[in-house]
Amino acid sequence: MKVLFVNTSDGSGGASRAAVRIMRGVQKNGVASQMFVMYKGTGSNDVIPLTHFVPKNYFYQICDWIAKKVKNKWQHYKWSPYKRTKQNAYMSDLRSTRLHGALQKLDYDIVHLHWINQRFIGIDDLVKIHKPIVWTLHDTWPFCGICHYFSECDKYQTHCGSCPMLGSKREKDLSYEVFEKKLMAYKDLNLHIVTPSKWLGECAKKSALLGHFPVHVIPNCIDTDLFHPVVNKPIGQHKPFIFYGAMNAASDSRKGFAYLLSALQLLDQQGLEAKLVVFGANQQDLPMAFKHIEVSFIGYVNDNKALANLYSQADVMVVPSLDENLSNTIMESLSCGTPVVAFNIGGNGDMIDHKCNGYLAKEKDCEDLAKGIEWCLAHNTDGALSKNARNKVMQNYTINFVSEQYKKLYESLA
Repeated sequence: MKVLFVNTSDGSGGASRAAVRIMRGVQKNGVASQMFVMYKGTGSNDVIPLTHFVPKNYFYQICDWIAKKVKNKWQHYKWSPYKRTKQNAYMSDLRSTRLHGALQKLDYDIVHLHWINQRFIGIDDLVKIHKPIVWTLHDTWPFCGICHYFSECDKYQTHCGSCPMLGSKREKDLSYEVFEKKLMAYKDLNLHIVTPSKWLGECAKKSALLGHFPVHVIPNCIDTDLFHPVVNKPIGQHKPFIFYGAMNAASDSRKGFAYLLSALQLLDQQGLEAKLVVFGANQQDLPMAFKHIEVSFIGYVNDNKALANLYSQADVMVVPSLDENLSNTIMESLSCGTPVVAFNIGGNGDMIDHKCNGYLAKEKDCEDLAKGIEWCLAHNTDGALSKNARNKVMQNYTINFVSEQYKKLYESLA
């Protein structure tokens, strides 16, 4: 049995990290697998970039450049009527890259799709795959028209159109058109859906596009040997450390920074003496000033070992995002024995057991978010929350545990 993993990249983004971890896990469990990507960021021999299949002659490269220019102009024209697109809405159409027959030339029994956007795999390419397809969803685009996060819209349950993300009042708009093309293509696929969270699984089952396919809930996994608690973790120190990861927090309202800021202001007014450590941003991105809470920016952390050490030093991790499937940040924090405070949305409830290994605050409630931070700091003086956090990961998200579930799924299809 040979499995071909497909992801836009193997080196950047949460989906690529999850896909690589799963592939390494099933390999350890005896499943022969390799990964096909558009952008290769590692030196792994079992990761095959699209460039291996692209002709090298100059004439072809000129023709391909012209074809891409024409395609991009056409797509720009398709998007041009929508001048009132919702701010920070993340959307993709069906633009793709020529694969040069890669999916027909590679040797596999099962295709395992992950995140295929950023103009990589087209829906027409999927129709040419006459073997079982496992598709692990990392967002909602596979069952929406064009949206990666549908927010409060439920049109995916019936049919996309008059898209609020596009600011469109026209029923047969771009979202309707893409939805129709997906609907036609999917009916011919031998497709098996996997969602990392129960919430996303329920959404997929309700969707008009994927609701009639089998849906399996298999979580993402984590390297628990890398992300582990520091032996001498400073529990109950004089000035507690509050950690916050802020990738694109200034520009993306879905990251929930405004709610965190309000929560910290409330705690500051109450006289909480603490230190906020922010990674993934700098002071110019997220200006903050408090009377009692010290703020330290450490910039981008690209080394996982260093990141794990930072998680371990924290007394509490705050993840105020408004859209989450199965957050890598939450899983990594828990694996390092750090309790997490987050809103009770998406897949957060799969990992955070309220007042056991963290705190689930009411959605968009900055007062409850502040209450959660305060509660975790007050109730982890004996390290009980930290112990529960680590146990949660060891029982549900280890590489071996997750890869065994995928292996069983592959075997049922092969």
